Amino acid sequence: MNELSTPSSKHARGLPRAILVDPNDGCLTIARALVKRGVSVHAVAGPRSAYVGRSRAIEALVVADLSEGPAPWIAALEPFADDVGGVLISGSDAATEFLVRERERIPAALRSFEGPSSAHLRLMDKATLYDAAREAGVRCPWSREITTPEELDLAATEVPFPCIVKPSHSHRGKLAGNYRTALAADVGELRAKVGAAIEAGVRMLITEWVPGGEANLEGAVTLRTADGGYTLAYGRRKVRQHPIDFGVGSLLRSAPVPDTMELAKRLVEHTGFVGLSSFEAKLHQETGERVLTEINVRVPLNYGLGDASGVDASWRLYATLAGLPLAAQPAQTDGKSVLIPHLDAMAAASRLRRDELSLRGLVRSYRGTRDTGVLSVRDPGPGLALARRMLRSRVDRNRSERPLY
Repeated sequence: MNELSTPSSKHARGLPRAILVDPNDGCLTIARALVKRGVSVHAVAGPRSAYVGRSRAIEALVVADLSEGPAPWIAALEPFADDVGGVLISGSDAATEFLVRERERIPAALRSFEGPSSAHLRLMDKATLYDAAREAGVRCPWSREITTPEELDLAATEVPFPCIVKPSHSHRGKLAGNYRTALAADVGELRAKVGAAIEAGVRMLITEWVPGGEANLEGAVTLRTADGGYTLAYGRRKVRQHPIDFGVGSLLRSAPVPDTMELAKRLVEHTGFVGLSSFEAKLHQETGERVLTEINVRVPLNYGLGDASGVDASWRLYATLAGLPLAAQPAQTDGKSVLIPHLDAMAAASRLRRDELSLRGLVRSYRGTRDTGVLSVRDPGPGLALARRMLRSRVDRNRSERPLY
């Protein structure tokens, strides 16, 4: 079936619904793939993820942002607690935290990997993540957690520069004031970037800077089951990201990454993690070591790469949650790419301005692209909705920057 179907008339085979919670672009790929296979796809979205719900493949309900409390989200899920039931697929860190903390208030008919005893929160907090990695024998950057001005004063006299500063929880840093991962070249930058964040109540980490560019970043996506097996495993490398150096992957390519895959499995097995994870490591430019940067325990933005590379990632995630039988995973096809258009437009522009990329190189970089996220001729709704939101944001920002006189 080449055309998208609407989800309203499904359940022909008694399949449980797929319910996307605060979905991202990766969830959009999942929805488009599942609806073609007879699955009814729904979404509960906040204002920032509402654009995903404009897909023809999704029936969406938009509620208040999760930061305003869990009650509307729980209420939105309750109607799905019928004989059909459903599986819950998290598209954001905030959604993962919500599912873990509120699992006992969410109907049991809705299955999820997240729960009060799962390892999700341990891996989401970068401080406890790095502790777990050290226990598992996975190389991670040295780090120091900063929560008070006194701890910052002490760190400023001891840490080598350059160093990296980052929130212990990425989604909380963005919510509190757009505090993100950044390079601190000296004491002044360290104090400026960390001081403002801890004043806003954000726990921060100062970590080792690992030399090397975007091409040194490797990722391993795995889906681990309760019996310790894996129903999904594929590898990728970053081509570009935005912001440059410390951003979200905007163009990624499937590739064999056996060493990084081994580290990813070692970490999830050590922590007893069950579910979907996206592990990233950086190849140290000088030592050749692979150093953990992060692990996401929800659908990554670039999850379309799993379908683009032929491993049937969308269906395998759904079927694992739904308890459906699965054959062996198809072999990964390397050299296929996933593009996040709105991010890569900015990433490519930055590289062009810095003379780090030519127009010919830019065109060549898109060879092998098989998934373009929101950019779809057959399903234009999400792309148009996101474009409108970005335009409104730019207009509002320009208005706020105008002089009063």
